[in-house]
Amino acid sequence: MFWMSGNMTKYISVEGILLLSLLSYVIRFLIYASVSNPWHALPAEALRGATFACFWAASTSHAHKISPVGLTTTMLGFMQGIYGGIGQSMGSLIGGGLSAFMGTAKAFYFYAGVDSAILCFFCLYFALTKVSTKERIS
Repeated sequence: MFWMSGNMTKYISVEGILLLSLLSYVIRFLIYASVSNPWHALPAEALRGATFACFWAASTSHAHKISPVGLTTTMLGFMQGIYGGIGQSMGSLIGGGLSAFMGTAKAFYFYAGVDSAILCFFCLYFALTKVSTKERIS
């Protein structure tokens, strides 16, 4: 999937790929919440492969695009540290705690709701920053 992500980014845009990745996380969480047979989780796992490859390629491109001159490698290091270090560690701790507290299905519905809110926030953010960028250019 990584080999296709460059072409997908050209057609959809980096921001579009990031938004689609968030949407696919919502879909995956809803699938996991409704699974009654372990085989039903396979579509979500297949979606994960495509989602992660596109997300990671678009994130790297976005970090490169917004980084100050000379700090691209540092920004990519921060991105990796936040995603792979803080994000996965806190996700495991908080997600495990919520699953134990709420039950697995309810926890995945909760994750889908939180991710939907984040998706809405980023849609608004990207829309507003596009407008403000266009206003600065004009």
